[in-house]
Amino acid sequence: MAADIFDSHQEPDELFLPLSSERYCRFYDLEMAYFQEDLPFYRERITVPGTVLELGCGSGRLCRLLAETGADITGIDLSLSMLRLARLRSQPNISYLCMDMTKLALARQFDTVIIPYHTLNLLLTEEQIKKCLAQVRTVLKRDGRLLLQLFIPDQTLLNLGPKKLFQFQIFEQPGGGSIIKETKRGYADEQITLEERYRVRPGQPGAVNEDLSHTLHLAAFPAERWQGLLRNSGFTIRLQFSGYKLAPFTPGEDTCLFIEAGQI
Repeated sequence: MAADIFDSHQEPDELFLPLSSERYCRFYDLEMAYFQEDLPFYRERITVPGTVLELGCGSGRLCRLLAETGADITGIDLSLSMLRLARLRSQPNISYLCMDMTKLALARQFDTVIIPYHTLNLLLTEEQIKKCLAQVRTVLKRDGRLLLQLFIPDQTLLNLGPKKLFQFQIFEQPGGGSIIKETKRGYADEQITLEERYRVRPGQPGAVNEDLSHTLHLAAFPAERWQGLLRNSGFTIRLQFSGYKLAPFTPGEDTCLFIEAGQI
């Protein structure tokens, strides 16, 4: 029998199975169920009564919250799985549509267009972003508002090199048990790679634990680049803030940028 050489011993790699679209949407919906930190920024700036278009509405969290103001809300998303969840809790003043935010096909204009929670970062090239913003101009009233939240890489992320940032959170499942979400974040070539790992722990006798993973890529441009893209797309920036407390934005330190813009 060969001896184990402990100096070079390595544990086997963990195996994470691919996460299906349907389950990813359920996990996302569960994780975001009570998130409202971004609500004041949008609620204070929409027109009531008025019309609001949300790009990348997901499972409808923000649509439902803004519908409580009495505004007429339209939410679009490319994921049918997300929209199925959204429609389960729809309200009379909300309409959900399956649509690509770079190919809007809407026969009306809106008082406010919202692109929340880093949705615009999902478009990885300037060409895609400019195409989306051009579409927004066609559906936004001349005196309307564009409201968006962007992820901006800070100096910590820019200095990572080949390393990755790691964070985790735990949230409970409605039927019992918990989900441990681990996020590994890397940066290269103005893109962020997010590997999201979900350790599903049912906590019930005989139930099987699962380890699942899902990977996202986000555009990681500096704030000045986003500002230039907005200006070149026919928008003027009226206000900008950092984080959910809406403090002044500091480049290199802050990662969350809220922008209120109007058409030039």
